[in-house]
Amino acid sequence: MKWVLNILFWLAIIAYYFLSLSFVSERRHEQVCTDVRVNVVDSTRSRFVTARDIFQMVDNRSQKLTGIRFDSINIPVIEQRLGDFAPIRRANIYKTINGAVHIDVMQREPVLRVINRFGDSFYLDERGDLLQHSNRYCAHVLVANGYINFRPEQNNYNVFTAETPVLKRNIMRELYELARYINADRFWKAQIQQIYVNEDGEFELIPLVGAHVIVFGTFDKPDVKFARLETFYRNGLSVMGWNTYEMINLKFEPQVVATKKNKSK
Repeated sequence: MKWVLNILFWLAIIAYYFLSLSFVSERRHEQVCTDVRVNVVDSTRSRFVTARDIFQMVDNRSQKLTGIRFDSINIPVIEQRLGDFAPIRRANIYKTINGAVHIDVMQREPVLRVINRFGDSFYLDERGDLLQHSNRYCAHVLVANGYINFRPEQNNYNVFTAETPVLKRNIMRELYELARYINADRFWKAQIQQIYVNEDGEFELIPLVGAHVIVFGTFDKPDVKFARLETFYRNGLSVMGWNTYEMINLKFEPQVVATKKNKSK
């Protein structure tokens, strides 16, 4: 008989638990949104998107969140709308029991700013996607300019999926790969501030320290080229002086061909 009472006791506990959940769920659906809280996760690194932008998109005169019942708020639709905004990589929205709707936004991270030969300015982000330039914010990233013929005709351009004619180099992908390589190294990221594409389509690196140009050539064997450049920096420039040479050429493996400045200039 005792075991029957135990079973009935636990059945009552389980029934009460599910009834409580049902009650809480019902009350949750009837709950009204009293606050919208926006968190732009990486706002210290990039400011392509601000909390004010998000508020204007989701809680404005034409569409309100505050004062709306939770069961009337379509979170997937709002996440999709925010995701369609070019500078946003991802948006995560959730509701809390205190009546607040929380919106966490992750921005796209630019790795390279490109200024083509026509004066168009745009970015490539961490995934190789095109990101249009913002008039109100300029990201402090590596800059590529010079004889770059590419013009962004579509916002969904990606350096990996873009079609490239057979036997032609994908200059944009090479620029992206070179920028990623430089950004991954603390010293080179601090030292290299610009990539110039010359008339032959070769890359020339403009350093922050030193009055010289680094002729890098095409994006091939970057490990070898940067290793030779580092060796030359340590054993050459540190002895001869940072302003001794006007050009350092890395194209001719295994050499580093350095051209001294003409003192008569």
